Amino acid sequence: MISFDGGVLYVTFTRKTNLTRLVRLLEAEAQLGLHDRAVAIYKGRREPLRKQMSIPALAAMVRAEVETMKQLRLESALKVGM
Repeated sequence: MISFDGGVLYVTFTRKTNLTRLVRLLEAEAQLGLHDRAVAIYKGRREPLRKQMSIPALAAMVRAEVETMKQLRLESALKVGM
């Protein structure tokens, strides 16, 4: 879920969020520059994680997570195929 208040963008996501779509939205937001900073709220199994950062930094962090998940899926597919 993405909401905004003034110059702050609030991004709330869980481990089941479609991160590739979220990356595209954050990168578009960084290009437009409508908001100064973002507050990322990750709701995991334990307590929620809140972190305030710039929008390009958040997009880079989510992009790295997407790449890691792709690599893990590939490795698990190779293990099953062996």
